[in-house]
Amino acid sequence: MKKIFLLSSALIVAFQVQSQHATFENPALTAESAWYGQDQVTDGDTIYTSGDFNFENNYNSGWGSFAGWAVSNVTDNTTPGWTNQYSAVTGSGESSSSQYAVCYASSWEEHRLFNSLAGAEMLQGFYITNTTYAYYAMLNGDDFTKPFGADTNAQGMVDGTNGEDWFLLTIYGLDEDSLYTGDSVNFYLADFRFSNDADDYIVDQWTYVDLSVLGPVKGLDFVLSSTDTTGGFGMNNPAYFAMDNLFGAYAGIDALMADQLEVYPNPTTGLLNIQIPQNAQVMIHNSNGKLMHEEFSSEKVLQLDLSAYENGIYFITSISDGVVLNQKVIKH
Repeated sequence: MKKIFLLSSALIVAFQVQSQHATFENPALTAESAWYGQDQVTDGDTIYTSGDFNFENNYNSGWGSFAGWAVSNVTDNTTPGWTNQYSAVTGSGESSSSQYAVCYASSWEEHRLFNSLAGAEMLQGFYITNTTYAYYAMLNGDDFTKPFGADTNAQGMVDGTNGEDWFLLTIYGLDEDSLYTGDSVNFYLADFRFSNDADDYIVDQWTYVDLSVLGPVKGLDFVLSSTDTTGGFGMNNPAYFAMDNLFGAYAGIDALMADQLEVYPNPTTGLLNIQIPQNAQVMIHNSNGKLMHEEFSSEKVLQLDLSAYENGIYFITSISDGVVLNQKVIKH
């Protein structure tokens, strides 16, 4: 017997007021520019704040460089190279918003984020994509990065990967002492390990990452890794990614919201019914985080056919009026 949970409008309002998500729309930047700490009086660590979240940044005026988090509205998604490091490959923020965040996950400086509220918080998730710099470095190669899918490194020497390259972001939950909670989420920004080369991909669109598995956390730490490591200096491809619209919610309210999304039958052999709020954005991701399907629906029950999908686990996400609902589906 299916359970249907009804949430009052007051509870939904409470959810939206108590947990303001990070949109990165502040401060309003001049056209084609970025904030990366360059307005600091002294060099070193500072904090960028959006919604209820604080993002770590470190600026060095001697090099004109930063590590950690920056905010950008740069739209140039065609120029490769380090000089275009503040651009998302989408050319805009998620849902065509004007501003978004760029993270340079340097191994020398911190690039964490923390909620500014008292205590731990259940985070719903956020949108992610590659930066233009990282995308074209992996697609075509450069002086340091190999073209992903090739069996040689940037210097043309066989690197032992057989072209089965990947670029992985691992997201760790942090407790109130800034220590790892023991839970993490993996998201592949590029993956060339498929038996069918047509399935190989480098992420080039905003893709939703579900963080609910982390449980209540005080903050997040972001670690990048890849197969392109020849030369002895760590990862060769650019350690960058872009983020937009980080959603958060208190744990008690999140539990109720998660139960509202009904999917049936589950497991399924093909047809899937998704009971969603009206006027919702609906997405299906596979277990590697690859976006398999996305559409906007005004229906109360959306029917999708998964019969062409490989057997396995898929994640259904609906977003409506800032409310994010998730459910796991097993395809047999």
